[in-house]
Amino acid sequence: MKKIISLLKATMSEGMNLFRINTKKKNTFTKIIVPIVIMLILMGAMYTYSELIMKKLELVNAQFVLLSLFIILTSALSLIEGIYKSGNLLFNCKDDDLLLSLPIKKSTVLFIRVFKFYIFELLYNSLFLIPAMIVYARYMRPGIIYYVVSLIGLLVFPIIPILLSSIIGTFITFISSKFKGKNQVQTLITVFFLLGVLYFSYNSENLLINIAQNATSINDFITKLYYPAGAYIELITKFNIIKLLEFIFVDLGLFIVTIILIGRVYFNINTNIKSIKIKKLNKKYKIKHSSPTKALIKKEFYRFINSPVFVTNAGFGVILFILGCILITIKFDSVVDIIIKTIPIITIDYIKSYMPVILFAFICFTSFMTSITSSMISLEGKSFNILKSLPLKPYKIVKSKVLAAILIMLPCILIGDIIIFIRFKFDLISIILIIIASILLPLISETIGIIVNLKYPRMDAKNDTEVVKQSMSSSISVFIGMAIIGITLFLLYKALYLNISSYSIMLIFIIGYLIIYTGLITLLYKTCDKNFDNIEV
Repeated sequence: MKKIISLLKATMSEGMNLFRINTKKKNTFTKIIVPIVIMLILMGAMYTYSELIMKKLELVNAQFVLLSLFIILTSALSLIEGIYKSGNLLFNCKDDDLLLSLPIKKSTVLFIRVFKFYIFELLYNSLFLIPAMIVYARYMRPGIIYYVVSLIGLLVFPIIPILLSSIIGTFITFISSKFKGKNQVQTLITVFFLLGVLYFSYNSENLLINIAQNATSINDFITKLYYPAGAYIELITKFNIIKLLEFIFVDLGLFIVTIILIGRVYFNINTNIKSIKIKKLNKKYKIKHSSPTKALIKKEFYRFINSPVFVTNAGFGVILFILGCILITIKFDSVVDIIIKTIPIITIDYIKSYMPVILFAFICFTSFMTSITSSMISLEGKSFNILKSLPLKPYKIVKSKVLAAILIMLPCILIGDIIIFIRFKFDLISIILIIIASILLPLISETIGIIVNLKYPRMDAKNDTEVVKQSMSSSISVFIGMAIIGITLFLLYKALYLNISSYSIMLIFIIGYLIIYTGLITLLYKTCDKNFDNIEV
């Protein structure tokens, strides 16, 4: 038993910062306190959503529907999250070689893997379910039985999502071990999930009204469709000890089934992933030749799209830009009504006349809230020495990273621009100025990002998340971007207040940004070689 506990402790510390023991005080804040603060913020947001739903349900005396809703939604999110997390938590782990070389049973290794997966899902579920349970308790004032059943529920709710996501994730991992494309699928799932959250936020009022009006039928559907939700609601409303034992043992049985099912294929798949496949080459083949800059840009592009956390955190802003442009185009009157209600002195004709300036501000916001290059140096990790060994000047290598970021951002921004151009029939001068801004502003943002990342690289990160979300360079780049956005919006407001023409406003800002970009390029050119050579892995 002591061996299993020791193995669990060691395994939990790999890739999960909250469980990693570190005596260095300087790492405590970023590795433990920051994740806890983020978790508390998310739980606060879930608490607010729960309050909004509960207020609607209270009107129809169906408060218990809140819990069944959150259980089914959390389970669905856990399933989606677990499908692509299972590949990282179950297969091709860094400590596989060590564990499999120890004198322990293979079934023990598999149990440790699945248990780690279970802990991850338990923490994930708790972020959503605990706030809803607290809100329900506040409104209903239940007895001690409610808290006991809820605690047991928290422990068993992750089991069915784990069972399903492990089976699906194992299948995906099996396929991806033979083909490419798993990371792209993961990225698409994550993007669609974020879009779903945005859609819910935008239509939250209508959704809450529909939930309240159909509370009983929704609850009946959920409880019949999903056993854990139905059993839990029955236990907190009509407690029965036999039903409680059934609730526990059914889920435990499913947990055992999960381990048995995965165990039949786990080690074969894991070996297949780690094995190197040698393919026969045809007698006739061509070696493709690319220029150094083109090859480096391609490398950065593939590195970007193959990292879901990189795409969703560094590139999601440009997707929002397109969606924002579509929203303005389709529901312009609704958006204008909101603006007019907020600022009564503004009229619809005034907004239309300054539409180029509004688009300019939107491009500014998108560009400076999207910093791809602020992580590019750090993401090289141990392979950074390979870049150092290339027969190229550091400035050329760094420039390729900036160009790659621009090539990722620019098509999305131009798509949004074209949508607005067509909808509001921009004149030629406005179109030219907007296109210049669409190229110049991302250039400034990504140049700032690469300068900061060269100065404050993080080369010892365990995974992409630590680089993209928790590194100093990413934080500094975001704060600089926010400062520039704030200053730009303030100056735009002053210019509009003085009734300066749209052409003049955009031209003045473009000239100002050109001066800033010239200074940044000069700074990058002068400091690039020194900072590049000073980076040690």
